[in-house]
Amino acid sequence: MFDLSINALFMQLLTGLQMGSIYVLIALGLTLIFGTLGVVNFAHGALYLVAIYLAVSINDAMGFGYALVLVPTILFALGLAMERGLIQYFYNRPHTDQILVTFGLAIVIQEVLKAVFGANNIPFAIPQWGNGIIMMHEWFPFLEGFVVYPKWRMILVVVSIVTVAAVFALLHLTSFGLVIRAGMRDPEMLKFLGVNINRRFMIVFGLGSLIAGIAGVFGGPVTQVSPEVGMHLLVPSFLVVVIGGMGSLGGAVLAGLLIGMAQSFTAHDINLSTIIVYLITVVVLLVRPRGLLGAKGVFE
Repeated sequence: MFDLSINALFMQLLTGLQMGSIYVLIALGLTLIFGTLGVVNFAHGALYLVAIYLAVSINDAMGFGYALVLVPTILFALGLAMERGLIQYFYNRPHTDQILVTFGLAIVIQEVLKAVFGANNIPFAIPQWGNGIIMMHEWFPFLEGFVVYPKWRMILVVVSIVTVAAVFALLHLTSFGLVIRAGMRDPEMLKFLGVNINRRFMIVFGLGSLIAGIAGVFGGPVTQVSPEVGMHLLVPSFLVVVIGGMGSLGGAVLAGLLIGMAQSFTAHDINLSTIIVYLITVVVLLVRPRGLLGAKGVFE
């Protein structure tokens, strides 16, 4: 039964925002790589999977502070190695080839992690400062009675906002971002001007992987740590990229929040909640074939 009380609506909005934050963090790295390099990276879900296993292992052994620093750094280095060792050879190949090779890589990573850590869920201990609840009724006087929300889920929302702002600032307020955006439009011209665009593209792939590392550190306690998590999140995250518009960072953020809200408000019906992502995808692409904020001519 759908509850229309002010408290229920507020909690569903918060839950939708939190769910959307996970999709945004994963889709942000995915669309950054796709929008810059034109590579459909179906191994991005596996990068998130590596991040959550690294995060829980480092957290248990050394503490959350080390996980916060080391996991994104390791994922950045892993992204550089992946781009140089594999992805660069598929820049000019059809998207079907990119999908097949990266999806195959994702399966390999998933099975390796399953062999090492087992198939069961591993608990992810939240640091002491992230435990507890937030008294939402103290912040929002229009709420009725006693309303609380887990502190860690709000931290996840804040981290997502900060990460999105940092990516947009990097691309729009720095010379590095200017070169990257120019390379997205005309990489040949930059080569003629003596700009090493390949090295910058390698760094972009590393940054996309780094964002997956951030998602793993803060999203792991919410999504849980198991070998299937990467694949479960990959499909809706990729659909977020499609709905938002291929290569559009703003579109990915908008679509991630839209999907999160849709799943939150349909949570009372498990069947509808399962298919709502696909229904939204069909409707959006029928009305706007390029996605919500997709630019004309991008990957057409």
